[in-house]
Amino acid sequence: MDGAVEMVDTDSAIDWKAMAEKVTPDARPLVHGQRIDVGGGTFDLLSPRDGSLLCAVPACGEAEVNDAVAYARAEQRLGDWPRRSPRGRGEVLAAWADAIEAERVELALLISLETGKPIRDAVGIDLRGVVRAVRWYAALADKLHGDHPDVGGDDVALVSREPVGVVGILTPWNFPLALLGYDVAPALMLGNSVVVKPSEQAPLSVLRCCELAVQAGLPRDALSVVPGLGRVAGQAIGRHPDIDSVAVTGSSATGRAVIRASGESNGKRVWPELGGKSAAVVFKDVRDIGEAARAVAWGAYFNQGEMCTGCSRLLVEREVYAEFMDALGTEIDKLRVGDPLDWETSVGALTTEHQLRDAQLATEEAVAGGGRVLRGGETVAAVAGGRYFAPTLLADAPESSRVFTEEVFAPVAAARPFDDVDEALRVAFSSGYGMGVSVWTSSMDTAFRVTRAVKAGIAWVNCFEGDDLTVPVGGVGRSGYGRTKGTAVLDKYSDVKTTWVRLGDR
Repeated sequence: MDGAVEMVDTDSAIDWKAMAEKVTPDARPLVHGQRIDVGGGTFDLLSPRDGSLLCAVPACGEAEVNDAVAYARAEQRLGDWPRRSPRGRGEVLAAWADAIEAERVELALLISLETGKPIRDAVGIDLRGVVRAVRWYAALADKLHGDHPDVGGDDVALVSREPVGVVGILTPWNFPLALLGYDVAPALMLGNSVVVKPSEQAPLSVLRCCELAVQAGLPRDALSVVPGLGRVAGQAIGRHPDIDSVAVTGSSATGRAVIRASGESNGKRVWPELGGKSAAVVFKDVRDIGEAARAVAWGAYFNQGEMCTGCSRLLVEREVYAEFMDALGTEIDKLRVGDPLDWETSVGALTTEHQLRDAQLATEEAVAGGGRVLRGGETVAAVAGGRYFAPTLLADAPESSRVFTEEVFAPVAAARPFDDVDEALRVAFSSGYGMGVSVWTSSMDTAFRVTRAVKAGIAWVNCFEGDDLTVPVGGVGRSGYGRTKGTAVLDKYSDVKTTWVRLGDR
């Protein structure tokens, strides 16, 4: 395994709380290769861990976005980055990955403080994810090639990829660095200039990580970061006439807003990777109920349930429903809600106040409709002033309740029994979301019947979150159509050009 895996072991002895007392976040925008002061307003960034003020974040607006885009466009017209050899670009990305790994402690601490994510996951998931992604695309840089179809006669056809130009990337807060790597690394690898608008809940880690790219040798105008509010800075990126492509990871509402902004400007390509309401479907012939329960618990409660792929709807065939629910309850009881800066914490703080209220409200609505709380269902006083909600398992909630139809983005899962495959399919895919499904069965006939019937971007059989950088991730329907990872992402950040040459003296 790579060195990034070793972070989890070597960093467990760090006194993260002591380090948090010394942190001095820098939230200034990164434009033209340096942190700049902004004359406009600011917004407060509060830590979900304890409600404390981390810093005041400059609220970049249209002026700052315009400046960043102008520098990015100048790099495309006159700069070195799009003209550098693919191998040369890959070498810069590799140096960036080294720099991220060297500064992983600072970056992980910023992630945990701004999102409430357990520090163990900030190190082992986010930092590992971004390092591996940047290294993967660095290695891919000089492996790409065009095509030379045989068109016959005296004609020669060449098909090549070129960078789209200036790319806007709107990053989310749930995995601020891992998801940054999945989009920024391939965009840069192809020779584009990138302007990043991080989530207002998680700008600090993104700013510092991208600053490391410039320090590692990336041309100063190839990458800028403009923190700000989505309705201002995010919309400015969506509307900007000199941005060629935008990738947005966030809620369905955010994706629709960016698509509208694009349509009202230059019609730039928009690649939305949005929310989800994934289901786990457990059949009576499941190979190992304990194994399924462990995987489903991870899928429902990892990262505080703040995952677009998370399986928050659980459908279990009636013959094994009671046994599975007992096994799942046992797994939930093992989870530790606590201070994100404690290495042993498995469920940290919810990132926003809205999520905490939504978790409470969705649970109350389910109970009012006849649902039963089997685990959790309440806030937890893990750290004074923080936002903590116990891993919650609901049974018998109505199919029409929000815990079954809408993304709650909290550690809340709802379970129902089913009697046949048709019923399971009807309930599992009634929400309109199409991110993923996890199917548990010993029958490949059943597995393929479900996976072929489902409208989803990802289908797991007898596992959850099977994952590799070579495999694209994304959804359909309300979950958007953007893809990250693998080579599928190349379509987001490159144009395909056909060059036709006629030989001879004719």
